[in-house]
Amino acid sequence: MVVNQGGELMASLELVLDRNAFLSALFKAQGVVDRKSTGNVLSNLLLETISDERVTLTGTDFDVILRAELSANIKTSGTACINGKSLFDVVKNVSEPEIHFKLLENHWVEITAGRSRFKLAGINASDYPEIAKPGSLSWVSIPRPMLKDFIDKTAFSVSNDETRMNLNGVFLRIQPAENNQARITMVSTDGHRLSKVESEVELGGYEQQSFSAIVHKKGVQELKRLLDDEAEEIGVGFAPGHIVFSTGSTAFTVRQIEDSYPDYERVIPTSAPNKVKIGRQQLAEVIKRIAILTSNKTYIIKMELEAGKIAFSSSTPDYGEGRDEIDVDYQGDKMTIGYNYSYLLDVFQSLRGDDIVLELNDEYGPTVITSPSEPGALFVVMPMRI
Repeated sequence: MVVNQGGELMASLELVLDRNAFLSALFKAQGVVDRKSTGNVLSNLLLETISDERVTLTGTDFDVILRAELSANIKTSGTACINGKSLFDVVKNVSEPEIHFKLLENHWVEITAGRSRFKLAGINASDYPEIAKPGSLSWVSIPRPMLKDFIDKTAFSVSNDETRMNLNGVFLRIQPAENNQARITMVSTDGHRLSKVESEVELGGYEQQSFSAIVHKKGVQELKRLLDDEAEEIGVGFAPGHIVFSTGSTAFTVRQIEDSYPDYERVIPTSAPNKVKIGRQQLAEVIKRIAILTSNKTYIIKMELEAGKIAFSSSTPDYGEGRDEIDVDYQGDKMTIGYNYSYLLDVFQSLRGDDIVLELNDEYGPTVITSPSEPGALFVVMPMRI
């Protein structure tokens, strides 16, 4: 802190940051801050010195909290609060390896990089909301590629219906398994489709406890930014009301949805007499072609399954009609089923194996989609009336 001519205390802050490390933290913060309203305090990021060589960058919308810790050459300790979008845009577009950061009067901030100089409007750091830290965290370490794969396979089927809060996130559960391993399950559903992925793995720090949480959809989306890092493992901390994801010196604290997740096993058929195996990419290309002539209100296509072939068709008065067929090894019941084609494509894009298997009981029940090369993943898509 410094004193002005009137003897009053003034906020002060001056430091130098590595541009790439700072930009990485700012990128992760972009989905957290409110980018629409510059007048909202939550559109700002809080930069604060915490030691002689470390600073923290904090952003929040109350559902998700980002906290990144960075090394810095600190000339004067202090705090500053700056619009997150403006700060990110400036740092992204300079090329110098270091960013010089200085707090001015009226909470403005001067940013210098080489011969580039910017002055950004800020707010009083004391107006930034106080961020409560979750207490009594229980930590485990999950392999980053596994967690990323789980998110990719479930994020797309989270419900957007705000009246069903327990479906507005992914359900994450960790249970004891054999040989001191853990069974990790992640599920999402919006009532029309369901995604489930499960695997048994050895986790760092795991002591055979059971954990479960409904991770808010905003947190799920922002977690993807954290998973872009090259870390081998992601620390996951469970606390009442919150779940924390941490890698390196960056942590996302995500609000848990305080509700019970529905019994998702009830909607997964235990057996299906009609099964057809087909190339994933080939099927996706057929559906994309047929989807060209679907209604942009219903997204419905028709699937006809009979001995030796599977066909997809669409028809609308405004655009016309289309049909495409694929030869398959199928000898089961003849069926005609309607689907929202986007639900099918979401599943096909999340899988990576060459083949998929469609399992059906009849024309009116749910369709189960699996892949022989990804045994832990299962998807359920409900039919639509045609």
